[in-house]
Amino acid sequence: MTNLTRVWSNLNHEDPASGAAVERAEILDLYKWDLERIYPDWETWEQDFATVEAALPGIEARQGSLSGSARNLLEAVEEIMAVRRKLEVVLIYAGMRSDEDTRVNENTARLGRSRTLATRFAEAASWFEAELLTLDPKMLIRFAGEQPGLQLYHHYFENIQRSREHTLDKDREALLASAANMARGASQVYNALNNADLKFPTIIDEGGREVELTKGRYLKYIKSTDRRVRQDAFEAFLDTYSTVINTLAANMSANVQNHVFYSRARKFPGTLDAALHANAIPTEVFHNLLSSVEANLATVYRFVDLKKRVLGLETLHDYDLSVPLFAEAEFKYTYDEAQTLLLNALAPLGKEYVDIVREGFTNGWIDVHESIGKRSGAYSNGVYDTSPYILLNWSDQLGDTFTLAHEMGHSVHTYLTTQSQPYVYGDYPIFTAEVASTCNEMLLSHFLLDQCTDRAQKLYLLDYYLNQINSTVVRQTMLAEFEFRMHRAVEGNQTLTADMLGDLYQEMLLKYWGPQVEFDSQRSPYAWCRVPHFYYNYYVYQYATAYAAATVLSQRILAGSHEARERYLDFLRSGNHRYPVETLELAGVDITRPQPVEEVFVLFTSLIDQVEEEWGEGR
Repeated sequence: MTNLTRVWSNLNHEDPASGAAVERAEILDLYKWDLERIYPDWETWEQDFATVEAALPGIEARQGSLSGSARNLLEAVEEIMAVRRKLEVVLIYAGMRSDEDTRVNENTARLGRSRTLATRFAEAASWFEAELLTLDPKMLIRFAGEQPGLQLYHHYFENIQRSREHTLDKDREALLASAANMARGASQVYNALNNADLKFPTIIDEGGREVELTKGRYLKYIKSTDRRVRQDAFEAFLDTYSTVINTLAANMSANVQNHVFYSRARKFPGTLDAALHANAIPTEVFHNLLSSVEANLATVYRFVDLKKRVLGLETLHDYDLSVPLFAEAEFKYTYDEAQTLLLNALAPLGKEYVDIVREGFTNGWIDVHESIGKRSGAYSNGVYDTSPYILLNWSDQLGDTFTLAHEMGHSVHTYLTTQSQPYVYGDYPIFTAEVASTCNEMLLSHFLLDQCTDRAQKLYLLDYYLNQINSTVVRQTMLAEFEFRMHRAVEGNQTLTADMLGDLYQEMLLKYWGPQVEFDSQRSPYAWCRVPHFYYNYYVYQYATAYAAATVLSQRILAGSHEARERYLDFLRSGNHRYPVETLELAGVDITRPQPVEEVFVLFTSLIDQVEEEWGEGR
């Protein structure tokens, strides 16, 4: 767990006497990421910033040259790639420095400058794809024969060609590129409001202490076995969002209108088609997910009924949905303990994989603990020329260990991709990224269950596994449907208001959790406000499809199949030199079919059966 300048006996990352969050300076460097490996100081960052800035006129000057010769095309694409590669490092450093403490205005300003530079780069290179589309495909084939270096870019060019009908002429492409900063406005407003300006009140915890509520602590207190504490946390948390509900609704409306504008400008049938086009995901994948989960909601209602019976509650409220059913057997891991645990749990993936994880633990990849002003949540970040990096807000809960497994899955995916692919294919889309992270979580779940000999702890783990499925597949599908219906409303020329969004969200809650839950009509409709992923444009559905794919893959790996493991590692090395559906097929999963989602509910049912059997025997 945390070692601070002041080491407290319970090794907590907050002062147990005051309950106050700590400043970043109080946390030992051992538990901070090492960003000096990217830039030793801001002066060095400024040098790369200036290098990128100086390269933009040269990129613009190449406009109109592509048809001249194969050499012209190769030089243009290589220059654009080289500048983009350096720009990515500039961006990631500024972003992570800002996330360390969102109150530091200088870092916020640098992040803003780097984003403006990214917009200027997009403007400078905006002509390239439009001009490439003017070339006869036969000319591209001939050029590739004349310049073997162009063969590397075959899939990259093919992907651009696939977007022919959605690519505008050079002037309109330049106009759209110049609007990129404006298009990010709603997301930037939400980030500032949610992470810097919103101030949450204090509540009284289980021990009678007055503690300041934060987003990280909310996730802890909403699982409290003291119903009064979780109710107080729920009400205080959502009451805070309710004070700015009209602002957040107007901001969400602007966010969705932005998506609608771009989808129409690029001549897509709708926002869903536009969002899925970039990765060639058939819209049927999205709709099949929604229909498959809806067909299995009876299993979800069965799980809700189980919670109600085990908790012994006459009425189940929304603030009861996250509490563990067998809390008396709860166990936790410190951050240090979690590292050893993960090295053992991920052993089925082989020595190479485990060695990479160990490097991440010991080589400055991870920023562990919550501090005042630090960005909330967790993520894995990294670009081609940096290590992977992980942001956490560790609160010493079992969920933190699973979060570490999740983000480490992303980071090893990044590591293997950048080690295996050339720069042009050295990244991967979210659609495949979430498979890597979720597979780690499932391997951890099975390891813990296999090692468990205590009946009560086994029940706790089974319930935890059930809640993972519930939150990752069922809840994310609910959020995906809410997001889809928001966009459909705006596509139908409706305006998103606080009341409309609240009514829609309440409808989703009732549909997905069933009639046995009594939702707070004054607060539950505001819960959509705390989901930043709605600003990422059809992001959340991928958690559910990835969980389905990971279910299939983890079962094969755990069965000891050497072929399954090697196919999975090849999947992690693949980057984006294939379309993501094809990449999953490489691993052995056809995500266009309902089968992977159905396998999730087979697992879900099996876990419910095990809980009912174990619980029934012990009563």
